Amino acid sequence: MQLFNLFKKKSEDLSQLSVEEQLSYLIDYIPDFYKDHRQYLNATDYLKHDEWGLSLESLIELAVETGHYFSEEYWQRLADIANSMSMSELSNYCLKQIEHNQKDLKSITSFGWTTIKFDDNHFQHYISEKIKENWVAERHERDNVNSLLKNENGVYLKMNGRSGTIYVIDQDRLAEVDLEIGMSGLLLYFNNTTHWILPLKQVLTIEEKQIIRTSIISWASKTKNSVEFDD
Repeated sequence: MQLFNLFKKKSEDLSQLSVEEQLSYLIDYIPDFYKDHRQYLNATDYLKHDEWGLSLESLIELAVETGHYFSEEYWQRLADIANSMSMSELSNYCLKQIEHNQKDLKSITSFGWTTIKFDDNHFQHYISEKIKENWVAERHERDNVNSLLKNENGVYLKMNGRSGTIYVIDQDRLAEVDLEIGMSGLLLYFNNTTHWILPLKQVLTIEEKQIIRTSIISWASKTKNSVEFDD
C-alpha cells in the first residue's frame, strides 16, 4: 500500500544503524506517560542485556496492553527491525497495526506521539519529551534566544501569530512563559513556568517565581500590555 511505502521511506533513515541503536531510538521517542509501564521497563531492561528480540516484543506489547494508538512510523520501524531479525510474523503484525490505525483514526499519528480514542470526535494525545525538546530548540532559534541572553535583565516578548513567549532574564539566567492572545489581553500560562531554562535547567524557587511574576507585571504596566495569569 502507498501508506506503507511512505513510512518505509522514513524508516530507511535508520537503516544503517544496528538493531540495538534502532530500538534505543524508538524507546527515546516514547512519551513519558508510559515510562512506568511494565512493558516499557521490560523493553529497556532487555535492551541493556542485548535481548533485542524480547525488547522488540515488549515494545509491541506496550501498545497492545495500553490500547493506545502508537504512530504509524513506530509500527513501520518495528516491522523493519523484526524483518532484520527474521521475525516475519512479528513484522507482519506490526504492518497490520498501520492499517488498524488508519481504519480507526482516519488520520496519521505523528512519530513520538500516541493517540487515545474516546469516540469518533474526541481524542487525547501524549507527546514524547524528545519532540517537545525539538520544539523548544526550534522556537529558541526563531526567537534568537542566544542574543537575548546578552541583553540586560528584563522582560522580552516574542510573538508568533496569536501565541508567543515572554522571556525573563535575571543575572544571565533565562525563564520563559508561554502565552496566547486572550479575550482581554495576553493570557500567560504561568503554572507551566517551573524552571530556569538557560544556561542550565534549574527548578525555580517560590521566591524566584514571585520575582518573575512581579517583573512581568511591571513590564506590562510600562508597555501598556494587559496580562492575565492562569494561576
